[in-house]
Amino acid sequence: MSELSILTSQRDELLRKIRGIEENCEGIENEHNASRVQALNLEQVKLAAQRSELVRKLTELDHRLSVINSEISKLSGTGIDRILDAIKNQKWFYFKNKPKVLMDKSTGLLWANLDYFPYRENNLITPYSLSDATKVISGFDFDGIAGFGVPDCYELWNMAFAKDFPFSNKNCERIKDIDYWAVNHNGLNYSKDLDDAGALSDISSSRDVSILPCSGVLVKGSDYEKNVSANNSVYSEKERLQFTLDLFVQNKLWPVFNDDEITQLYHKIYFEKPMLLRQLEEVQAQIESLQTVSLLSSEFDYTLLLEKYDLKAIDHSVIQYYQAVQKWTDELMEKLDTYEHEKEAVINDFNMIGLKLAKKYEPDANLTDRENSLLEERQAFFRKKLSLGMNRVKSKILAVKKQADELENRIDEIDNGSDAIHELAVLEREERAGFSFIAENTAKMIRNALQKIEYFESHHQFVMSAVDIWEKWSEDYRIFKTVYREDFKKVCEEDGIEEELWLQWYLDWQQLRFAVEQKVQPMIERGLKGDIDCAGDAGEQGGCGIVGNIIQVLKSYRDSVDKFYLEERKGIYQKYAFQSGGELQDKFETEASLYRYAAEFQSNLQEIIFNCKNAEDRIFILNWSSSLLDIQIDEILGFVADHDLQKISKSILQEFAALKLKNYDVYLADAKAYGMEKAAREKQYNSLIYKMRKDLMK
Repeated sequence: MSELSILTSQRDELLRKIRGIEENCEGIENEHNASRVQALNLEQVKLAAQRSELVRKLTELDHRLSVINSEISKLSGTGIDRILDAIKNQKWFYFKNKPKVLMDKSTGLLWANLDYFPYRENNLITPYSLSDATKVISGFDFDGIAGFGVPDCYELWNMAFAKDFPFSNKNCERIKDIDYWAVNHNGLNYSKDLDDAGALSDISSSRDVSILPCSGVLVKGSDYEKNVSANNSVYSEKERLQFTLDLFVQNKLWPVFNDDEITQLYHKIYFEKPMLLRQLEEVQAQIESLQTVSLLSSEFDYTLLLEKYDLKAIDHSVIQYYQAVQKWTDELMEKLDTYEHEKEAVINDFNMIGLKLAKKYEPDANLTDRENSLLEERQAFFRKKLSLGMNRVKSKILAVKKQADELENRIDEIDNGSDAIHELAVLEREERAGFSFIAENTAKMIRNALQKIEYFESHHQFVMSAVDIWEKWSEDYRIFKTVYREDFKKVCEEDGIEEELWLQWYLDWQQLRFAVEQKVQPMIERGLKGDIDCAGDAGEQGGCGIVGNIIQVLKSYRDSVDKFYLEERKGIYQKYAFQSGGELQDKFETEASLYRYAAEFQSNLQEIIFNCKNAEDRIFILNWSSSLLDIQIDEILGFVADHDLQKISKSILQEFAALKLKNYDVYLADAKAYGMEKAAREKQYNSLIYKMRKDLMK
């Protein structure tokens, strides 16, 4: 438990003791209780002072470590180049933290340091028997490094032949001026005579040996030796040297350089600096934990703040009452200021959205009252859900404080008057909310605002995308009512289509377009409660997740309807314009064409529906889309009824009306059955349209 936690726990325990004394004993009038309360209060003050001192010390440590880290970082740039240059000029490396081994830079192999390893027995006088070699190696601790064993013939000879091993004779291949050394060949141990040139020359199984263990654990499974070779044409010299430096760093080795200054520089950069950074991280975490103690959240428990207030005394004294309200509101405002500072970036983003949504909706003359109402209500919905209103919360809290200030001023005025006792009695009898109720209500105001901020912070991408959808769809609808209308008018009038006719077509288009527009807000509202949980991809994920995908499917349907009216509607009319009963055929083919787009819309939703993990979400999407799927059925039935088409048999009309009764809910557990039922409905719709059109030709 940290010092801060211990101190906080001690403080809370003291506060509980104080409350128990005040509530269960005789009160302050009791001399013993009064002195005890005073002692506890003094102890609480001391703890608070200790806490402040801890914060100060942590802040100082944070600054000191930052300065140290900055200085080391400055050294690192040129320091690493100096280390690489030192690696270039040195082949063999001892290690400060692993003194029992040394490394050959050219191979990455580790060899035993013969100053530590007992390469001979009896105080390095008598050679070992070959059978003892493995046992001697396994019984020695190579500073915790694994993988040591008898070197193979080539490893030992190549190293000895170079004559640069720190324990070599320098004038010959002998090591420690000894000729017979243990080697491994084809899994068996032999004695190699270093006086005979060649890795495999003069190896024997009958001579005693000295032992020089070797380990390839650092480079096992890598191309280290090839990467650092001077003949490697793939890597630059600096890159080849970096492989060796990386080998040191990755294995936490502290190499001893010929230049002691470089040895110390290496330690500063690769040992001291990481250690300081870890300390800095720990200290920063402590500082942040101290800061978050007082940072508000939507789940903050305001009752903890009330522990320092004597609620009984406050509610029995008007003076203590207004003083407590003033202190309480000041504390909340201070916490809000701290919170706003910590969440500045999030709140700024939130406020930008608020500015867009706060603009008063101005009715568009090109839109009907119903259409203006839809767009206005949609904006109001977004404003209610996404407007932060932090300033309004602060204004409300300050309004509460203002009333406490006014109460204080009234008492001051009464004190200056000649009827103070009577007027104070009147003031005292006035009704006012209990202090704890005021605290609870102001805390509720803050929680409601913070919930929006926290939701925005955790669903930032969704909220931003949802606002974009609101703006784009509203603007697109205005374009539909202006640009598209003029384009449609122009296309029709170029072919001599009467105004009365194309206006009726546009009215049909507008009715369908409006039905689509009504679907946007309910889906966004569902998304604000949390995205729909789906398995698999369920289509391309956008900024709004699955809900965004559904909106995109809706947009595709809308665009198909727009394209139909702009590019195909006129052609259907012209196809039947001069035929008997052409108006009826025109209507049926139009609705059949639009039904294809509705069926495509349903097909696009099907993959999403059956990727939903919850049946509740499946039903929601199906119910959300059902009215769009029935529009063409309703349109045909209404058209037949309005025109009293006696030629169409009642049985066909009954079958057609029965299409609306198809209940997809029963298929929501089986994607295949759902798809088959959807295909059957589409086939039946087209079949009934054909039968109706056939009846009209009789």
